[in-house]
Amino acid sequence: MDIKKNFGKRIKEIRLSLSLTQEQLAEQIGLSSKSLSQIELGNNFISAETLDLICKALKIKPKVLFDFEYLESSKKSLIEDIIEKIKTNPETLKTIHKIVTALDS
Repeated sequence: MDIKKNFGKRIKEIRLSLSLTQEQLAEQIGLSSKSLSQIELGNNFISAETLDLICKALKIKPKVLFDFEYLESSKKSLIEDIIEKIKTNPETLKTIHKIVTALDS
């Protein structure tokens, strides 16, 4: 397991889920966007102080950035899981539709 790469991917995933650009997050934490890019690529790691700033900016606890389980599940298994949930509970399909529709708005 490459901790730096997984850690960087996790930052990027959370940043994107909040619709933040690298530039916006970098500005909030006092880094250049190039430095943040190197962290997200797993080429550089961060200090405890920067970890604290990132967590505050993303409004998360540090342990969230070290949760790499999502990386080990493939898209195929995620799709299979969703299909199984829809089969066992048809209301799930309505919920998924509402979420997707809201994302498109």
